[in-house]
Amino acid sequence: MKANRVLFLATVDSHIYYFHIPFMKLLRDMGYEVEVACSNVGFTEKIEEEGFKVYNISFSRNPLSFTNIKAAAILLKLIKKNKYIMVHTHTPVASFIGRIVVKLAGAPHIVYTAHGFHFHEHGNKLKNFVYYRLEKFAGRFTDVLITINKDDYRIAVERKMIPNGKVFYVKGVGVDTERFNPLKVEKKDLFSIEGKTIGNLGDSLLVSIGRLEHEKHFDHILKALFDLKSRGKILKCLIAGDGPLKDYLVNLSKKLGMEKDFFIIGYTKNVVELLSISDIFVFTSSREGLPVSVVEAMAMEKPVVAYNIRGVRDLVVDGKTGFLIPFGNVEAFAEKIIYLIEHPEVARAMGEMGRERIEKEFSLDVILQQMEVLYKEILESEYN
Repeated sequence: MKANRVLFLATVDSHIYYFHIPFMKLLRDMGYEVEVACSNVGFTEKIEEEGFKVYNISFSRNPLSFTNIKAAAILLKLIKKNKYIMVHTHTPVASFIGRIVVKLAGAPHIVYTAHGFHFHEHGNKLKNFVYYRLEKFAGRFTDVLITINKDDYRIAVERKMIPNGKVFYVKGVGVDTERFNPLKVEKKDLFSIEGKTIGNLGDSLLVSIGRLEHEKHFDHILKALFDLKSRGKILKCLIAGDGPLKDYLVNLSKKLGMEKDFFIIGYTKNVVELLSISDIFVFTSSREGLPVSVVEAMAMEKPVVAYNIRGVRDLVVDGKTGFLIPFGNVEAFAEKIIYLIEHPEVARAMGEMGRERIEKEFSLDVILQQMEVLYKEILESEYN
């Protein structure tokens, strides 16, 4: 009888819950028994409520942690016992350890989705070198690499990062365009978001979403707002996220006298509502795979002003669905923001074109269709 067990592997359960449930359901509908291995950070019960068994393997996000040695041993035992036909790995630590372990365990198919290589155009040279060598090494133990942006696909192919396997390009994890639909959201005033007082309904509002860490460069948004305010242009900005730089950003906003214009509300479940009341989505990250927040904003018909980096340029068509700014050019970033505020008809047209682009190329339905074809090719290849 044909083996039918598949394992999804990630460092933490939150990654599985937020991004991969639809793909696990797809495989289940295809007749496979899908299980999960990851570290429990609070989402395991939710995954199991969707009908998937979860094995708690305590990976550490720190690649040098001794915890990962124990995790590797537990994973090896699990794979040998359950005899998975395919292991699909996600996130850097679990994917590096997992691919080696899966090869040792002898599972037929090792699939790795790179949600943005850790080496990138704006990265530290030493870190880029180390991350690149680690990816090259782990590539020896990989049958299929899935990249989610054109830059990573080109590098993977040109540098033969998967010497014994195949490389595919799939446009991210998709977005539910029925949920992220501006026509289905009741308009609310700015006072309704997470209980935060932001301003009045007529105020121009910028929104950004992400973890408050160095690579997101949220201080660039704050500096752009300060630049505009010094020229008499008052805008509000709301950041949905949390992280180690929260205190720094709050203090910087106070130092610049922007505490009544720049708000951090933490993580929110009301992303659709938040995007619906915004005028422009702003994004200042220096490293991405294919940013889900940008996909969601475009689905909500919001024009995007962002740095021209890997992944973002796969989504935003400069001058058509938003503006792409050279990384670090805060002055140019501010200019494009005020241009869109002063030309609402342009902003509206860009937003509409952005949603059309998402529906055609990046919707969850489109991505699921692509992944179904790819999974069939992988899983049935051994039996042809």
